Amino acid sequence: MADFENFDVLFASDRSFAYGEQTITQILKSRRAAHNGLLIDKLLKTLGVARPQDLYPPRSNQSLRNLHSQIIESASPDHHKQSLLYYILKDTQDHHTTSSNFARAAFLPQKYRVFIDGIWLLDRGDFENALGYLTEPVLIPTFPEDILYLLCTHPNQQDDKLPLAYYYTVSPAVTSPRVTEAFFEKLAMNSVTEALAWSRQYDEPSHRKLFAQLIQLVLGGPEGESRARRSVELIHLPFSKEEEAWFEAYLTDGEGKNLYGAKDAYKVRTVATGNCNAIAGRADAYGDKSDHLMDWSSLGSSYEQGSMTSAR
Repeated sequence: MADFENFDVLFASDRSFAYGEQTITQILKSRRAAHNGLLIDKLLKTLGVARPQDLYPPRSNQSLRNLHSQIIESASPDHHKQSLLYYILKDTQDHHTTSSNFARAAFLPQKYRVFIDGIWLLDRGDFENALGYLTEPVLIPTFPEDILYLLCTHPNQQDDKLPLAYYYTVSPAVTSPRVTEAFFEKLAMNSVTEALAWSRQYDEPSHRKLFAQLIQLVLGGPEGESRARRSVELIHLPFSKEEEAWFEAYLTDGEGKNLYGAKDAYKVRTVATGNCNAIAGRADAYGDKSDHLMDWSSLGSSYEQGSMTSAR
């Protein structure tokens, strides 16, 4: 087994090794883009390393030695320490050879190596290749909400399918409000129907909040064919009794009343569900009883009369 506790043995090929300025700059840039928190920072904290952002990236050979010492002196299992050292060795210029040789010599289990390969790529913004590792069946999901949040919000991650791919492969429990909101936005942009179904797993307050977010994302989306298509999909979804009430309240009295098409969305939904008389009762909420020269109160009465005539 490699003597990973001895710095001079670990870096035998260059005991004076220090991170180059370009590498340091790139890591700091990546940290800022990742909301000031790389996954290596979280791993170091898990090992009990104090102030990881002060230690990584190390600015000199002595700083690197201090980081190595902090890792070695932690109370964590050897495989966890070795995993962090494997990550650091991937930062070296000849990282493919150096890190691979270390992993083999230390008998680092495959699942640890696969996980570190994934988060190292994720920390560097190589999202697609990172997921190739982080969705491996051999892994027990680690930091899944942090990973999902990064995939949803990182400014350099523009592929809306990647968060969905990670979620449906790993099936993480999403409990953090910020992660829930960020992922729900990606889900809603992909499928209004899926988003509604997903929101129903939460308790009533969270469900209602997500339901309002769904309406806002659909009606408040960029103008064009996509918004029109998604609005039609939303309006014709099978709502529960509670969702029906939330829909009406949000678009007539709530924060959604000023959204583009809010009035029409409510009226079309009401017609589609055969509750046209409710429109007349809600006309005052919009300040008038007509829209685009259509008398909605008359439409409601006509609809009811037509229904009664048909029933005869």
